[in-house]
Amino acid sequence: MQIVFETRFSFFGQSGWKSQAAADPGLLFDETRLGKRLRYFEEITLTSLASQTDPDFQHLILSSTLMPEPWKIRLRDLCFDMLGERRVGLLFRPEGSAGHIIRDVVAKTFAGHSVAQVVLDDDDAVSCDFVAALRRYADFVTDDPVNPKPYTFVSFPRGYTLGIEDGKLSWLSQRFVPYTNLGLALVAPADTHRNPFLTSHKKIGQRHPSLMVTPLRPFYLRAVHEHNDSRAHKSDEVLNDAQIAGAFDYFPWLKAHFPKATATVATAKKTATG
Repeated sequence: MQIVFETRFSFFGQSGWKSQAAADPGLLFDETRLGKRLRYFEEITLTSLASQTDPDFQHLILSSTLMPEPWKIRLRDLCFDMLGERRVGLLFRPEGSAGHIIRDVVAKTFAGHSVAQVVLDDDDAVSCDFVAALRRYADFVTDDPVNPKPYTFVSFPRGYTLGIEDGKLSWLSQRFVPYTNLGLALVAPADTHRNPFLTSHKKIGQRHPSLMVTPLRPFYLRAVHEHNDSRAHKSDEVLNDAQIAGAFDYFPWLKAHFPKATATVATAKKTATG
């Protein structure tokens, strides 16, 4: 089973909902914006992939031929440094459909294999054991004798919203959304005509064979900040330091961003050992 994460990074083209920046190359490739996007991509998305307990995966990143050359180099170097050249497929393409571009690349690159294609936005993250968990569920649905279709969507509805304020990772709150785009996986032969970016994720349960994975633990982080299109807002249900410390089991790299929660863990261990 090939596991492939698919990310759009400042791609100028047809790829679903468009923010104001995504519809205007001048805004999309503004240096201040690119700097912040690249920082979130490094600190959140790539770090979560580099932390995987199962390192056997590929990461396809789709960007634009319109991106200024120095930023293309920075993006390439960052991806190669953090994941290794072998695991990265960096695509610079002219304006077009993101879903069709990625679908064709997957069909060609992984011909003859079953593939679990995973949506991953450039400021979101998956848990450190996501690849290992997805591999188990993907193998299960591939051999499912009661599903006559040659594909299945796998949904991981439980995760966290990650609030970023003034450029800092500031808070977490629990999130449970069936068929959310976060961690959504399509398990199918590589030459399938389907692709997660070509599918309305809100209608997957009604229109497609699917599996909902619902153990009482998180599988993803959904970042919200001033540069994305999220409608999520901080609420009174944010996690306290002890609860944030509990998230470290799945997102160990968060320790560096939540020192008070990290101190809570250290104090608890010290108390437990006397």
